Amino acid sequence: MIWILASLATAIVLTIANITDSHILSKKLPSVSSYLLAMGIFQAISAFVVFIFFPFSAAVDIVRVLAAIGGGLANAFGLVLLFNCLQNGEVSRVIPVTSSFPIFVALLSMPLLGEILNLWEWLAIFLTVTGAILISLQRDGTGQKTRLQKSFLLLLLTAFLFAVSNIGFKYAMDENTISFWNVFTINGICCAVVALLFSVRKSTLLELKNLKQRTQKLGLIIGSQSIAALGITLSFVAISTGPVALVSTIMNIRPAFVFLFSLILSRR
Repeated sequence: MIWILASLATAIVLTIANITDSHILSKKLPSVSSYLLAMGIFQAISAFVVFIFFPFSAAVDIVRVLAAIGGGLANAFGLVLLFNCLQNGEVSRVIPVTSSFPIFVALLSMPLLGEILNLWEWLAIFLTVTGAILISLQRDGTGQKTRLQKSFLLLLLTAFLFAVSNIGFKYAMDENTISFWNVFTINGICCAVVALLFSVRKSTLLELKNLKQRTQKLGLIIGSQSIAALGITLSFVAISTGPVALVSTIMNIRPAFVFLFSLILSRR
């Protein structure tokens, strides 16, 4: 029961973070690199703080740690792709496609984790993926032909990376040799390294230096990253206590919340 509630809470919290990210990337910043630089610094600091309060056990399994590192790197590269797509596309079209990753989780979890799904569970996953494809369809300028949005394949790659990260995190926490707080630390370090790798350059530093209303916009980024950190923590609780394929499916009812929240915000 805990993993169901944690999965639902993750969906709601990460939806808020995704909508905030989309607003910041499309309206407030000149490039994704500026966001990644601020995010990298935030992730490094939060990982350090969590490590201070929740250090690793002396009996930690190195294989589990490596799995968490692999999951963290996959998650970090997925986030870089996601942020690029959010800057150039609508959040209501981007998130549903990336939310198709439960199908990849289900396919990977069977041989790697030994999880078995019944017919109804497969049906739920299939409907999730079908919805992602349908919402990604766009009509051309004449309104006669239907095509997939240009970023569809890139978003599918993002979904696959998120699936790999969930599998890695689940394997890392499966034997309880490392806690979800330890995985949070590893994920934070991986995200910080990748984000800074893509953003630490002179042009990005100049962008932030010359950014108008810099304090306000950096505050928005910190707020968004804080919300995302809460969502990530809830997702680790869900992954560590429930079957990862079903956890991923419940977490990815996000398109419904994206639609609802976007509709409310559009009225304003």
